[in-house]
Amino acid sequence: MSDSNVPAFELGDALATRCGNTLTGVFLPGSRIALSAYRHVTHRSRDAPTETAGQDPVLIYMAQETTLFDEPVLRSVLAEANATFATLQQLGPRATRAEYVNISRAYRSIVRSCLEKLEQAKMSPEVQTDEARLRRFSEAIVVFYAAECLWHLFEILYIQSNQLVVPQLLDWARFHSPQAEDSATDLLLMAEEASESDDYWSIVKSLIMLGEIDVTRAILSQNRKAGQASFKAAELILKSMPVYQEGYALQKFHSQWEYWHVDTERKIQNGLFATEPELEQLIRLVAGDNEQWDAGIKKSQDCYTYLPGYLFFTKPTCKPFELRIAAANWLNRWYRLRPERELCSMNRMISQLMDHDIKVFIYDAQKLNDTHWFSTHLIDLIHHCGQLKSYFDQNNIDLPALRHSMIYEYGSYLMMSHNMWQLGIDYLDCCKQEGQAAIELLLPRITLRSERQATKLINLARQRGLMGVEQEICKVLSKRSYDKERYGNALEWAIRSKDVLLVTAVADFILKHYSKTGNMLCPDTIANVGGRMFVSPRLVFLSKYFEFYEFYRTRDFLSASQLLVNLLESRITPDYFWPSLLIDSMPLLESKDPKIFAKETVAILHHIETELVPIIERDVSKYGNHHTETVFKDYRVENVDEILNLMRLACARNLARALIIENTMPVV
Repeated sequence: MSDSNVPAFELGDALATRCGNTLTGVFLPGSRIALSAYRHVTHRSRDAPTETAGQDPVLIYMAQETTLFDEPVLRSVLAEANATFATLQQLGPRATRAEYVNISRAYRSIVRSCLEKLEQAKMSPEVQTDEARLRRFSEAIVVFYAAECLWHLFEILYIQSNQLVVPQLLDWARFHSPQAEDSATDLLLMAEEASESDDYWSIVKSLIMLGEIDVTRAILSQNRKAGQASFKAAELILKSMPVYQEGYALQKFHSQWEYWHVDTERKIQNGLFATEPELEQLIRLVAGDNEQWDAGIKKSQDCYTYLPGYLFFTKPTCKPFELRIAAANWLNRWYRLRPERELCSMNRMISQLMDHDIKVFIYDAQKLNDTHWFSTHLIDLIHHCGQLKSYFDQNNIDLPALRHSMIYEYGSYLMMSHNMWQLGIDYLDCCKQEGQAAIELLLPRITLRSERQATKLINLARQRGLMGVEQEICKVLSKRSYDKERYGNALEWAIRSKDVLLVTAVADFILKHYSKTGNMLCPDTIANVGGRMFVSPRLVFLSKYFEFYEFYRTRDFLSASQLLVNLLESRITPDYFWPSLLIDSMPLLESKDPKIFAKETVAILHHIETELVPIIERDVSKYGNHHTETVFKDYRVENVDEILNLMRLACARNLARALIIENTMPVV
């Protein structure tokens, strides 16, 4: 979509409408909104205050993206999932099914751990007293509970790919309906007194509908009537119920199960449990009596809570392709018994998984308020394990392109989040050219909090060959150091940026500061520039002048004079520094023992007349007679005219001495 096609929207309030203004907004890349005020103004419109000016408060709209991952507890999910994601990329498409199952369980373990932390943090006084954080934690618990529940079901149906799914579905239902087990624990702790509890039978029935045979037997064995014939018969029925084990012959299991089922119904019909109506209802649930199951469905909160338990007692060898029909029948049954209830988004997605409607499931998964964490990692796992390749081919869905798109969007989101950019790079690295381009665009936009972070960014850019990004970061650090008056740091980062204009600007500041104060800034940095001086001609001059400065300070006058003459001849001296450079030569020219020979002295005179004088004349015509106060600054003299007179006199004296010495024949 081009920029011209991006729709604009309006935000209005009573004040703006009354004054004829409209606040318009446009969505921009990076989860941003551009807001601007609009009012139809022509050349005839008068710029005058409105009648209601100053009467009403002005409303300022703060457009800000909200995300669950602002909390440190939730950011740990991103970091741990990133490590699992990297492990999956290393495994590639050739891993075994067991390895893919382990990866899936690792993702679920991360979410479960996060849910535990969220529950604990939610109970803390800091969160309880902060309404906004409490609401954010509650939303996060709902979102990640749904993500774990859906991922668990997906793992059972499409990653494990077991021939029989009922045992795994029972574990899934029990884990996501822990209330019954918690209540059962309380009953077990109460021992015989539990049978006097008002909700005793409702809890036991819930356990049976969840397929909890062993827990139910333990509770019934503590009942005060456990010694009666009806309870003993119920114990025998539950104990003798055949449960399919992996590797067991299906035909033999069916025969045993049918015999047990018929025997159980016969005992019910013979009135063996007539003296205990509640116990009879319990056994009828075990036998799959539709009337009792309908009564239980009416009391359930979620439509799929008891489906695995129902299959356990009616179709224990249900295969994945049969689950589709069973789930559809169960959903119709739910609608018939609970017409007032509507499916929530999670139940709708559970239905899509059981109905093998993966395309719609992935579409709805992207609507979860988790910034696409769930859908991105799940589609990546689907792509690697290859279990659903035929499904996507049949539906004309390009799975690699879908994975690429989702990882790209998720990685870009992380890169634009100031606390999670390091994680985003790992995802964008999987997107080849598009990911590389995104990293190149987004890396320079990361807010630099410290030089340590900047060094890390530079290393990342260098590893990927992004020299432009590295230079951009160096420029930002140089300007920031300059603003903080850390001039050595500013020069170092400017050199690393290889930006000629920036290096020249910093070097100019150092030279001008020296000419005004006589104080050389950051001498250690300049001394260690070395071969990097050739980034900028001004830096070359600064480095060589500093070398002259050091020779002069250590009283190595011959080396200093030779380097000074070379600087004069190099033609890289900035205009503003000519006075300082020539003044530096004056002590050498006034030395009784000439340090500068006649030829070099003539060269200095030549530079005075051809370089300095024209600059002075040009500045006089431009700034007037008082130009010396603003153009040329040197801490050693007051005006340029004084420089000229002193320099000419010093050159004449040195030239006379040098000529005499050079033309005098030594006495043999």
